[in-house]
Amino acid sequence: MSSQATAYLTAYFEALSPSLTALIQLYSAHKAPHALMLSGQFGVGKRTLASVLAQALLCEADEKPCGVCRACKKTMDQTHPNLLVVRAADKQRNVKVEQARALQDSLSTYAFSSGARVVLLEQIDIFTPQAQNALLKVIEEPDANTFFLLTCENEHAVLTTIRSRCQIQRIPTWPALLLEKQLAENGFPADDARSLAVLSGGSPGSAHAMHGDKQFWDMKELVDDAVLSLNDNSSLPHSSSRFKNLRDQADAILDYIENAAMRLIDENPQDQWAATKARS
Repeated sequence: MSSQATAYLTAYFEALSPSLTALIQLYSAHKAPHALMLSGQFGVGKRTLASVLAQALLCEADEKPCGVCRACKKTMDQTHPNLLVVRAADKQRNVKVEQARALQDSLSTYAFSSGARVVLLEQIDIFTPQAQNALLKVIEEPDANTFFLLTCENEHAVLTTIRSRCQIQRIPTWPALLLEKQLAENGFPADDARSLAVLSGGSPGSAHAMHGDKQFWDMKELVDDAVLSLNDNSSLPHSSSRFKNLRDQADAILDYIENAAMRLIDENPQDQWAATKARS
C-alpha cells in the first residue's frame, strides 16, 4: 500500500459513510478510543480500514496518515515494532488462549519505540471464549498509549464483556455505484465492474474473489437456470437434484440466492410480483 493507495482508500471510506470520515479524523488527531471494534460482513474493508487507522496513530508526519514515512510503511506491511497483531494462523480455525497469553506477555513490556502502541485483533469473533476472556483485562485497563483495533463479522460471537468495552463502528456494504467505480479504477473491465458490484452484495472483497473464479461463474449459471428461472415452486424438488454434488458450495449457493432475492426487492420496491418472487 503506497502513499497514493492510503489516500485513495481513505477517500473511499469517507465516501462510504460520514461516520467513517469522522473516525479517520479522530485517529489522525490522536483522539482515538482505547478500543474500537470494526464490524461488518466479509470483504467490506475492515482489515484495510484498521490498517489506515493504525497508520494514523503511528505516522511520523504532520498530515496523518501520510503513507510515506517509515512508520506508515512498516505499519502497512505489519512490521512496525509498536504494532502487535494477533490472528488465526494458516489452516487454524480459531485463535487459541495461548496466543492471547503471548500477547499479554508482550504488553507487559515497554513498547519498542516511543509514542503509541497499536494492538490489532483480527477476527475477534473466531477467538475462543478462553482467548477472549484472557484479553479482557488488557482491553479494559490499557496504558494511556495502547490502542486496540478489533475486527469481526459476527458480533454475537464476541463476548458481551469484550463488546461493552469497545466503541463499535459498523462498516456498511458499499453502494453499487461506489463499488463499480472502485472496481473500474482497479482495472476491471466496465461490464465486469458493473455486474460484480451487484453480484457481490456490496462487498469489494467478494467482488475481487468472484472475478476470475470459474467455480463461482459455473455455480451462478446453474442457480440461474435451476432456481431463479423457475416460475412455479413445484418444480423446485426436481431442479434441486442438480445440486446434490455441490454440498461444499452450499454457503455460496444460498448466499447467491439470498442476494438475488434482496435485489428483486430493492430494485422493484412497488412491484408485488417481485416481492412474491423474492419470498418464494
